[in-house]
Amino acid sequence: MKTTLLILALLSLAFCNYAQTLTIEFTNIRSTKGQLLLGVYTNQTDYANKKAIKKQTVLKTKIVNGKVTATIEGLTPGTYGIALLDDEDFDKEMAYGLFLPKEGFAFSNYYHTGMSKPTFDDFDFVLGKEDKKIVMKLKYL
Repeated sequence: MKTTLLILALLSLAFCNYAQTLTIEFTNIRSTKGQLLLGVYTNQTDYANKKAIKKQTVLKTKIVNGKVTATIEGLTPGTYGIALLDDEDFDKEMAYGLFLPKEGFAFSNYYHTGMSKPTFDDFDFVLGKEDKKIVMKLKYL
């Protein structure tokens, strides 16, 4: 009986997808007001339709010199991209001036310099079987 349970336990472990930890360092944050809203995407279609597979809020209470670190747990190996909004007014939407964003934004391992929205391929990365760290440098216009 014990042998059967042990074999079943080992088999269940063999078929598990091990989830990784993704550590994100956010840099260039201009203030402690508001919150950072993250959307994790796996392809261009979902990114274009704002259908994140995972959403996470990072509070800005631990900012030191414009930087804060957070983790995302439970991602299996694959291709991901992360888009971020520095939601300074807690309304969960990008605030705009005349035409330009008033709040900050960032993308995984990519500092956006253009005026149009980047594509998923611009900021995607591969998460393998090891934990990973990425940097997201915020931009304000």
